[in-house]
Amino acid sequence: MAVDPGRIDQSLRKGVAPLYMLLGEEPLQTIEAADAIRAAAREQGFDERTVLDLSAQSDWSALDAALRDRSLFASRTLVDLRLATGKPGREGGERLKAYAAAPEPDIVLLLQLPRPDRDMRRAAWFKAMESAAVVVHARPVPPDRLGGWIRERLARHGLRITDEALQLLAARVEGNLLAARQEIEKLSLAGVREIDLETLSESTADAARFDLFGLSAAALRGETGRALRMLEGLLDEGQPEPLILWALARDARLLVQALERRAAGANDRDAFQGSFGDQQKALRLAAGRLDVARARDILCLAARVDRVIKGQESGSPRRLLLDLVARIAGQPLTLSVPELETV
Repeated sequence: MAVDPGRIDQSLRKGVAPLYMLLGEEPLQTIEAADAIRAAAREQGFDERTVLDLSAQSDWSALDAALRDRSLFASRTLVDLRLATGKPGREGGERLKAYAAAPEPDIVLLLQLPRPDRDMRRAAWFKAMESAAVVVHARPVPPDRLGGWIRERLARHGLRITDEALQLLAARVEGNLLAARQEIEKLSLAGVREIDLETLSESTADAARFDLFGLSAAALRGETGRALRMLEGLLDEGQPEPLILWALARDARLLVQALERRAAGANDRDAFQGSFGDQQKALRLAAGRLDVARARDILCLAARVDRVIKGQESGSPRRLLLDLVARIAGQPLTLSVPELETV
């Protein structure tokens, strides 16, 4: 039986199973699923725990000893068996296959494995364990579901977040759920309940990260040299490319919207709705320098950069980010967007 890591608690409330196979592809979900299984086992009377780290070169009689030699005061035991290589060898494979056929009723065996490759899935021991165990595959959260995952985690702490702040937080953690949990815990400890961009910057970020907004504003004001130096500095400091792109693309979308509204006859107050303060001043300067077509080209280039960063298209993210900043500033470095599509 397969159980999603996010639903493991519901399954455990019905009672622990004698055999679990945890496939650890994503670190946080692996840690949390293993913790949940161990905690449920303790609550249900499996008071003793034995940890084994084995491999193909190990003496697998240690597993037999753990299954056989239990404390007189703890007849119910959890055996936490960790197979980091995913390769038990011939002896280990035979023992796992045999145990899967007849698991002990007073033992919970938690078998922790890495992400299964083709060879592991084809092994007889794996198939036997897969058939007999509750299988928990701790996969990475897909990018299109990361925002929902973060929002749900925040809700557990009684926190609400705006869509814009959620996009920024998701870009910051780059799919790293351990980093996401750390940021969520910081927000919880900060005593906030409603999280917007300002709250996020004050509560969780160092000043260097929020130079991102200064970068975008400098580009919008047409300060090409300064903006390019800021971008180089952020990249050299190791700031994540998806986070830098998020800040630039966010303002590029606002610029396109403002120019389209103005072209449709809207006054400036209506055209620039959704932007405030210094950000709006910078957008107004850019709107005086760029027309709708060029602003849309900038947004198309931002989409290209996103695909390159994600590995969906070839190219240099650094070079394209530099060109994106220069185009927003009104001084493209190299080629037009149509030409870039063929590079």
